[in-house]
Amino acid sequence: MNYNDYWNNKHPKQPIIYAGRAIRGCDKRINIDVRQMIWEDDYMLDKVCGHIAGSNDNKAHWAQKYIVKNIKYVSDKKKADINECWQFPNETLVTKTGDCEDGAILLASMMLCMGIPNWRVRVTAGLVSTGTNAESGGHAYVTYCREKDNNWVVLDWCYLQDSALEVRNKPVMRDRKEYKQVWFSFNNQYSWSHETYGVINGVK
Repeated sequence: MNYNDYWNNKHPKQPIIYAGRAIRGCDKRINIDVRQMIWEDDYMLDKVCGHIAGSNDNKAHWAQKYIVKNIKYVSDKKKADINECWQFPNETLVTKTGDCEDGAILLASMMLCMGIPNWRVRVTAGLVSTGTNAESGGHAYVTYCREKDNNWVVLDWCYLQDSALEVRNKPVMRDRKEYKQVWFSFNNQYSWSHETYGVINGVK
């Protein structure tokens, strides 16, 4: 089975243009094709993770542990006094701070930089459980199609991080009831969604 073609075409491809960049002191949002947020070939990333060897599953686990250990969760409002601003991978790497999508974008970029095929890696945005009362909120995390069985697992670095658990032992994403509706997902080549968006003005 050609998993590359299968997973790239299983869900509808949609252009996702997100108003996720901002300039301090400027009210005007900057629209960006979300695929451009993930970097596959970058000297700074290569310096951090280019030397990591082993299976793709081992590389993915190393990258998740690196993000958990080295990146501190800080909200956009607290960090930059703006409600939403997606950081490029180098910005998160240098500042060592970011919120959920910043760490997820850096994690996905590191995984590609280490040679993991991009069809195995996605940044996913959607709803996640926030407590015991069926409440949910917006979240971004990495989903990864592991080599062990070509099933998708979640690599979360902040809200529900489980970096102590090896990738081969992580529960399959479809069994993770905490992760609910997916709005869209993307890597550096494609973006997918079952909904058609214009410009997205903010994670819901």
